[in-house]
Amino acid sequence: MYAAAVSPLVLIVDDEPSNLESLERIFAREGWRVALASSGAEALEAVRREQPAVVVTDLMMPGMGGDSLLRAIKAVASGTEVVLVTAHGTVESAVAAMKDGAYDFILKPLKRQAVVKSVRQALEKASLVAENRALKARLAELAPQGSGGLLGASRPLLAAIETLRQTAPTSATVLLTGESGTGKELAARLVHDLSPRAAGPFVPIHCAAIPETILESELFGYEKGAFTGATARKEGRFERADGGTLFLDEVGEMAPALQVKLLRVLQDGMVERLGGTAPRRIEVRLVAATNKDLAVEVKAGRFREDLFYRLDVVSVRLPSLRERRDDVPLLAAAFLRRFAEQHGRAVTGFAPEALAALEAAPWPGNVRELLHAVERAVILCRGEVIELGDLPEALRGGAPASGPEGGPQSLTVPLGTTMEEIERQVIRETLRRTRGDKVLAAQLLGIAARTIYRKLDRDEEGRLLAPGETPPAGPDEEPVAPE
Repeated sequence: MYAAAVSPLVLIVDDEPSNLESLERIFAREGWRVALASSGAEALEAVRREQPAVVVTDLMMPGMGGDSLLRAIKAVASGTEVVLVTAHGTVESAVAAMKDGAYDFILKPLKRQAVVKSVRQALEKASLVAENRALKARLAELAPQGSGGLLGASRPLLAAIETLRQTAPTSATVLLTGESGTGKELAARLVHDLSPRAAGPFVPIHCAAIPETILESELFGYEKGAFTGATARKEGRFERADGGTLFLDEVGEMAPALQVKLLRVLQDGMVERLGGTAPRRIEVRLVAATNKDLAVEVKAGRFREDLFYRLDVVSVRLPSLRERRDDVPLLAAAFLRRFAEQHGRAVTGFAPEALAALEAAPWPGNVRELLHAVERAVILCRGEVIELGDLPEALRGGAPASGPEGGPQSLTVPLGTTMEEIERQVIRETLRRTRGDKVLAAQLLGIAARTIYRKLDRDEEGRLLAPGETPPAGPDEEPVAPE
């Protein structure tokens, strides 16, 4: 979003001084900085010089018209949004303007509320585009730092990355700790990639995902005939990692008998296949990871103390996403770009409300949960921007089991209820859950906010209307300038 200290700049372009003055007063009242231009050429020079967030321009002007100015602006300042204004609009001209990149196409006589709404939404889009560009630039800055895919600029993450980078050139065993989904395998790969063993293999194995009887043969390999079904010799993960790095994920789940054999390998540097008689020397860098507190496991007798000290040479804790919320926009932007390309979706960014929801979420599943949430939103998004309603319900700020006042999550409608009454009930319940936030309710229902007032038979001030009465045009609906 735009910094609070500097309000966005709106450039008004019109050859009629009265129109310029009227719009200038309206926009200044909204707190926006305003610049004026009386011709297309003057406006283009102002765009080059001041880079306004939004340009509001008349379509019919002497010399360079609004349509030509639109194309020129998109060529020199693609991040600037353009709102075209005309008294002679046609469907064809509106379609042409949108194809050329106009944000909106408004007909005269202008109504204050309509033009303010259009410009405000254009400012939000311009802010979103600028924010996404900044995030991409920040991602590009972070990429060459050797973070191994551990994206972020928060202190806890940078401290962990710095320890990993200092440790990587050595042969020390590394123990990675932290909650599930914090990126421990990425950290292990970073250690490998920055080590002298980078040209060798990186071999991961998830100790909790493989049954104990199979895990032993996976780690150490076996000879032909070692057990029923062993019809050929097989190398274990230790042998495959020779000259490189072996990553033992969730090592805290390893059974006590296997802990003894792992300790022996670390002490002797020798590995023996099941059914074999000739131990083989290996040269392997070990990186282990766990989401458990191994010191507690040692005290409880579930993990060998001597193995713990063998693994805990350099311990690095990966911070949870809750501890580095400032990194959420960076990560979300990176995931959006990845999944938009992967799934062939033209999704370019997040609406401010959606990004705020992502930053405020508790993220018990950490970065992995954020990744899946963004992928889902990219797939289900109906426009170019991910809105709040595109996110999983649990991330929208409402409790999944009940509404803000503990009400049910479903609505029961008796048979025979008219569709009109059903719509009213759904809208009322949605408004209750959003605590009266009509904009959010409209987003969740996929309708315009104006439709909510119409369906509930109320005007925009909440006044109940008589049957057949339409919301009156208040002071905001008067023409902003004489025609």
